[in-house]
Amino acid sequence: MLILVLYKTIMPISETNFLYSITSIRQRLFRFLVRELSLRGIEDIAPSHGDILFVIDRKGTVTLQEVARHTLKDKSTVSSVVNKLEAAGYIVKERDTVDGRCTNLTLTPKAQSLQPALSDISKRMQTRLFEGFTPEERQTLFRLMEKLDKNLQELWGRR
Repeated sequence: MLILVLYKTIMPISETNFLYSITSIRQRLFRFLVRELSLRGIEDIAPSHGDILFVIDRKGTVTLQEVARHTLKDKSTVSSVVNKLEAAGYIVKERDTVDGRCTNLTLTPKAQSLQPALSDISKRMQTRLFEGFTPEERQTLFRLMEKLDKNLQELWGRR
């Protein structure tokens, strides 16, 4: 009997595989978030929904277009996620009374009740991420990330 074992190649972080490295970090973060959400009985929100909920929470009532702009996601992607969040009872969609072409988005009390848990998860993730970092290393990391972001903004333009 032949047993085939598949191994995911773990590559060291370097400039030759930067995109792979960023993607790997993101996947690990998402796994952490899924586990933490599940431990709190939150099964109907995916980590990729977090930025949309965050924008609506911070901005209050916003349009679909504003959420797309703030999250750097396509309007169709935002629309699809918003429909899922509405079906799960986290968002209310309403036509704008002034401009009927626009849809306003607001968090429901159900979504607002999750804020303490989501805040706690975020704090736990931040603590884990920066474990062993000096304050200077953190500052350097964020300064370099800002440079990366600026380079991409110049390439693709601001959204």
